[in-house]
Amino acid sequence: MLDRYILKHEGYPESIGELLIDYEEDSYDFMKNRNYKGPLPFFLQFEDSLLSTSEKIKMWVLSRSPEQEYEFIDALIEKAGLEAYDPYGFFKYNNGKFIPDRFYVELIRD
Repeated sequence: MLDRYILKHEGYPESIGELLIDYEEDSYDFMKNRNYKGPLPFFLQFEDSLLSTSEKIKMWVLSRSPEQEYEFIDALIEKAGLEAYDPYGFFKYNNGKFIPDRFYVELIRD
């Protein structure tokens, strides 16, 4: 199932673009908003990377969840309403927020 998100940065009214994720099919894509002039997530900063854009997006998305070895991971799994450790489930639960930066996503409901 394809999930569509608006990617934003706190403090900037303009969206960075649209993030398209099909976790089950391992498909990740992004459509950039050309009018956005603020900070960018790392998957947009290094265009000359050896990794594909899809792989960079996947790394960014999955890195925004707690580590599986975290001491209190079971409590976090329960709080997020997950049945087991699921990095994408945490991404969805936290709206893509992660402590080191101010990026977040808003689910597009059709």
